[in-house]
Amino acid sequence: MMDNSLKKNISKIFALNSAWMFLIILPIIVPFYRSKGLSMQEVFELQSFFSLIVLIFELPSGYVADLIGRKNTLISASLFQGVGFSLLPFFDHYWGLIFVQLLLGIGVSLFSGTDISIIYDSLHAMKNRIFNGSEAKLIGKKIFYTQTSEAIAALVGGALVVSSLDTPVKVQAFICWIPFLISLTVTEPPREKLSSSAHGDNWREISKKLFKSGPLIKFILFNNIIYSAATLLAVWTFQDYWHSLGVDYKYFGYLWCLTNFSVGLVARYAHDLEKKIGSVNILLLIGSLPIIGFFGMGKSAGLVGIIFCFSFQLCRGLNQVILKDALNARVESQMRATANSIIGLGMRVVFIIFGPILGWLIDNKGYEISLNIFGAIFIVSFFIILLPLIKLRGEFRK
Repeated sequence: MMDNSLKKNISKIFALNSAWMFLIILPIIVPFYRSKGLSMQEVFELQSFFSLIVLIFELPSGYVADLIGRKNTLISASLFQGVGFSLLPFFDHYWGLIFVQLLLGIGVSLFSGTDISIIYDSLHAMKNRIFNGSEAKLIGKKIFYTQTSEAIAALVGGALVVSSLDTPVKVQAFICWIPFLISLTVTEPPREKLSSSAHGDNWREISKKLFKSGPLIKFILFNNIIYSAATLLAVWTFQDYWHSLGVDYKYFGYLWCLTNFSVGLVARYAHDLEKKIGSVNILLLIGSLPIIGFFGMGKSAGLVGIIFCFSFQLCRGLNQVILKDALNARVESQMRATANSIIGLGMRVVFIIFGPILGWLIDNKGYEISLNIFGAIFIVSFFIILLPLIKLRGEFRK
């Protein structure tokens, strides 16, 4: 009976991720903020504040999930997201929108890593009798469903914006409660929990596992962070970059749909691709795609420039399956959510540091110089962060 409930957890997490990312406002979020009288500087301040909130709560939220349980954490995350999006249509001033970012940031922090932890914990509790060692494939499917949902949401948002910029935001206020309802049905998987009193010992154990148990886990963690940040930095340039190429806003929904669908498609087959070309080649591909993307976008115009945007989405799909699975397969259940939250925390740190630099470069030097500089930065990261992991390839797929 318990096995059946735990098995249903997998499909429920797929559904929860799909509902969580059914964000019909994403393709028009910048024009929506601008319609409320915000300057572009204030728009970027909102996103920076959101990233800061996620950064502050990311690590504690993973630790909370390891302490109080996965289900309670998902319910809390969905509640914050629901309230945040429900309030969004009623705020048309800067500080009201800042408050919305606070709620959404806490929600994302609580959600981050907890969903993946439920999949791994459920499989572990069943001793993987049903899915037979297919964790990476399941993560790939999860990402595929998530990105497909976001892609479909982009088309819906693009259709609704014909009415007005406010229409997708009002509809989102209702859709956002679906994840909350799904989270109530999740079964808490049995697992060994961290001590609720020996917090110092808990953190020492987590630190020892992630940073002092040899170079392999360390470099898997660092590469997760760097290449997650690479795609996040690039994605926040897409809308303005498309506009600079002369693309009309009415096509943004279609482009957002295609870019997100490509992430899901790659993630869906990432595990099969790795088996076909080998872990070394898949790692080389993950490290090369951001370099190709930044230089390609910087040097190209029109449709060619748009095509190079997909390099980052391909990297994102591979990274979220291959490197995430490599980490989660090597950490114990009781610290898994914390480990996943460390990836999110590290990614936000990189974004907060390099995001404003990229924005300043675009404003003052233009896209070609800015993107070429970031292409060079990721060449350096390729040699410093990725190559050491490749040298450990003998251990990578054990």
